[in-house]
Amino acid sequence: MSLSLLDTVNGVCSLIFVAISLLVGFIILSRYFKYKERIYLMVGATWILISCPWWSSSLSFLVALSNGVGITPEAYFMIGNILVPFAITLWLLAFTEFLYTEKRKLILLVFALYGLIFEILFFSFLFIDPNIIGELNPPVDVRYNSFIMIFLISFLLIVVVTGFLFANLSLKSKDPEVKLKGKLLIIAYIAFAVGALLDSAITLNEVTIIITRIILIISAICWYGGFLLPKWMKKCLLRSK
Repeated sequence: MSLSLLDTVNGVCSLIFVAISLLVGFIILSRYFKYKERIYLMVGATWILISCPWWSSSLSFLVALSNGVGITPEAYFMIGNILVPFAITLWLLAFTEFLYTEKRKLILLVFALYGLIFEILFFSFLFIDPNIIGELNPPVDVRYNSFIMIFLISFLLIVVVTGFLFANLSLKSKDPEVKLKGKLLIIAYIAFAVGALLDSAITLNEVTIIITRIILIISAICWYGGFLLPKWMKKCLLRSK
């Protein structure tokens, strides 16, 4: 079976976003070895894992280049979902380094229980009937059912709400560079939320796929700038200072 134009555009755009996300995540993570600050480990790994819903479409596209159908629904669902709670846990670890530190154990415990419920239900449905989770239209198009969507949207809300609180610390700073980091993080959270929701909630065509993945790529770049603010970005965005 040959791939349609829509499948090709979807697969290529997924690959580009995943590649950029992995690059951004590993660059941030690598700063730990230079500065010995574990925040870089946590936020770098967070972005690597938070992109995992697009790993499945990327891998399925690559496999489909040889077999025409991609990976199985079971593999697709597992690759795209089981690491999401771990990504949120890493983010909450980073978040509670600066805010709600005294409630860190409680926050992590509550989310750990919530994430465990997700994993138990996910694997139960996966083995009982993968169609309960969603419907895969090989090789890259998937429509998740309400069960998985409720959890994924709740995970997204946790990241966005805590992200806004985190970025607000930088926005309060009088240092232009620190304030810029806060603005970039706000853009990153908004862009990721919008891109992820559009990717899962609307009927995708060649144009909307490109638009949603561009939004997601913007979120990755802003995440990178919000934590590292490279010289080229600082020069471009603070040139009037």
